[in-house]
Amino acid sequence: MKHVTELLADERRQRIVELLAAEGKVKAQQLVALLKVSEDTIRRDLKEMAEQGLLRRVHGGAMPLTAAAASGAPWRERVGADGDEKQALVAAGLAALEGARVLFIDSGTTNAVFARRLPRDASFTVVTTSPEVALALCEHERCEVVMPGGRLNPRTASLQGPEVLRLVEAIHADLCVLGVCAISAEAGITCAEFEEQAVKQAMVRQARRTVAFATAGKIGAVLPYRVAETHQLSQLFTTAEEDEPELKAIAAHGPRLACVAVG
Repeated sequence: MKHVTELLADERRQRIVELLAAEGKVKAQQLVALLKVSEDTIRRDLKEMAEQGLLRRVHGGAMPLTAAAASGAPWRERVGADGDEKQALVAAGLAALEGARVLFIDSGTTNAVFARRLPRDASFTVVTTSPEVALALCEHERCEVVMPGGRLNPRTASLQGPEVLRLVEAIHADLCVLGVCAISAEAGITCAEFEEQAVKQAMVRQARRTVAFATAGKIGAVLPYRVAETHQLSQLFTTAEEDEPELKAIAAHGPRLACVAVG
């Protein structure tokens, strides 16, 4: 009987792998209904499969490890993705604004959502390389927006070049909201574009505090260009599961973690 139970577990987990390959993401409740087992069983399956390197757990389900590479995808492919996760991260991250009036808001689709949620009853000076962030703040009557010149990179929808770097290096900010493409304990914060690297590094250097938002698929991902060590983050807001091994390893390097539930 024990052998049959183990075989059924193997078959169940193979089915989960197949669903991930076909759909790109699975939800725990979907698996409960499809595989006709308890939610505890599915959670145990996903936990053990994550430990075996077969998938990455996210809030309420799982996604393939290869989905983390989407962090380096073009802006037009990222702008509509993970909407619920981004909204949940931003809602939690607004608390990081306390005491901050001069902000670097880096490029990134989650950061654009954050810009739209800036409190309207407070005054801010926002320095940004993102036209999307700047447009999001057009109707914020108490917000002054500063943008550099430079070349617009269509992959990242951000301004790049020496003009951008000169402006950032001339400003001291209270808070940097850093756009994170990928983050891991070993590689730190990394990005896909060479020209972005220097600008992001300058924002981190010139800010008193740095916070970042990372949807679950970015945790453990590594891209070619290193931006910062994880200890340089003051706080990381993420939708990854709190017991995700990679997240625990990141926390050991110093940033405070805020694991955010979605929905």
